[in-house]
Amino acid sequence: MHLETPPLLSVRDDRGMVVVEAALVIPVLLAVTVLLVWVTSVGATYVRLLDVAQTAARQAARGVTALDGPPGVELLVGESDGLVRVEARDRISPPMLGFTGWEFTVSAQAHAVPEWSIVDGVEPAW
Repeated sequence: MHLETPPLLSVRDDRGMVVVEAALVIPVLLAVTVLLVWVTSVGATYVRLLDVAQTAARQAARGVTALDGPPGVELLVGESDGLVRVEARDRISPPMLGFTGWEFTVSAQAHAVPEWSIVDGVEPAW
């Protein structure tokens, strides 16, 4: 009795799988890259707002009343515990389609000691 072996055609045909995998993975990698760039730009926006808030706090501590920030940046000036407090705010949105209605507020705060001798015109005693 002689057993016949089946033909070796049981191996699956993998042609075209690389194209399908690339078609699925490339958009995901692109979206992750865009998201990482956006998160980096949020950090850069925070650093920019911190610089604006520090400059505005120094100016407000010296008595400047008309504080101007960059376009789109909202400056809130107040006083707490004897310090001049400035908060800079900006609204940003993700750069991806589908997230057009989503906006986030990035804010930074700075404090400065008021220089009332400069503000009041009083000469220092030294």
